[in-house]
Amino acid sequence: MLGGGADTEVLSPKGYAMNDLIPIQQNGDGSIAVSMRALHTGLGIGRDFTTWAAQMFTYGFEAGTDYSEVLPGSGENPLGGRPRRDWALTIDTAKEIAMIQRSERGQQVRRYFIDAEKRLRAAQNVEMSDDELMARAVLSANRKIKSLEATVAEQQPKAAAWDHIVSSAGSWSYEGAAKVLFEQGVAKIGQNRLVDQLVEWGYLYRDAKKRPHAYQRYIEQGLFVTKARVYTDQKTGETRASSAPQVRITGKGLDVLFRRFRYGQIELPGLAA
Repeated sequence: MLGGGADTEVLSPKGYAMNDLIPIQQNGDGSIAVSMRALHTGLGIGRDFTTWAAQMFTYGFEAGTDYSEVLPGSGENPLGGRPRRDWALTIDTAKEIAMIQRSERGQQVRRYFIDAEKRLRAAQNVEMSDDELMARAVLSANRKIKSLEATVAEQQPKAAAWDHIVSSAGSWSYEGAAKVLFEQGVAKIGQNRLVDQLVEWGYLYRDAKKRPHAYQRYIEQGLFVTKARVYTDQKTGETRASSAPQVRITGKGLDVLFRRFRYGQIELPGLAA
């Protein structure tokens, strides 16, 4: 891994304008490593390095196998202050991260790493057999599969709970719906802001007294239900029906809002307004 010690040689394959940005280092044990911070620069990532690095590590890479943190010396930050964090990546991890970017620059960087690795192995007179190449591909695939399995296992309870909500015959007040959406992690919103958002999206409208009402077409689609609201007349003691029925959001309606907040999807398939 990267260390910058005496047993580390910096390799600079010729013919690439990015050589100075993404140097490749060979350690004393023969392994090849790439600075993640240099990779961030070479890929032209506009986001903060630490935030971007944390996101890349969520793709199933394993500490100690695919990368390791470099412990910088106290004087390694040219801007002063705390030393900058960095990680040493294996060449395969660097190639995968470049590919994850899904950009032309990412493809260029990936090809650069492939060519650099070929040059190094040629210089060392090391050739990998088809079996060795297949073994490396299998190891990489297995790592991704394990990561996906862990993600699915973690999300299964949440998915089951959400399916129960969507299929439920119950309904939710604006306050209750806001709480459910907050718990699902799609909207940090209270009931007042939820109503405002529903009005803005065109699901609700306000009457002259600023009271929210659901449009009839969305009631017919099963996104909302209305319930009579009653109150007690303080003068006569009689129970009366309010002119403004209570609007509640159904499980199907919650699913529409979930998709709208998370994915920007306006309607469920087959529910065009």
